Amino acid sequence: MLSILESKYVAPERPYSQNELRETRERLYKRLRLGNHMVCHAECNHFYLVKQNGRKEREIIESGNNDVGNCSVCWKLSKTPDNLFDRANDLVNSYVNTFKNEFQFMTYDDLDLETVFYKWLYERH
Repeated sequence: MLSILESKYVAPERPYSQNELRETRERLYKRLRLGNHMVCHAECNHFYLVKQNGRKEREIIESGNNDVGNCSVCWKLSKTPDNLFDRANDLVNSYVNTFKNEFQFMTYDDLDLETVFYKWLYERH
């Protein structure tokens, strides 16, 4: 099975409204069971949404601290095959740089980046 990192970018064939992008994002979150809590690791500067009803989400709620456990991004990078490591690292850096600040308008490319990031992070390949 091919890794999400090996898939080709599919450019949009038409413009997407903010409502369409929001609904597509909501479907992604639901399909991957992403919760509302973001873990932020100060040591590596990675951040990501945790799984709904998962161990990290419970720890965040119980402790009130969003820097809990080991970094799943660092772990996933360490398990990435050598031939895909540069792509994975570029993906992580792009995600961090794009989503570090809140933005009012999402683009198709933003949603595609977020989709690839979370599929890489949470889906088994």
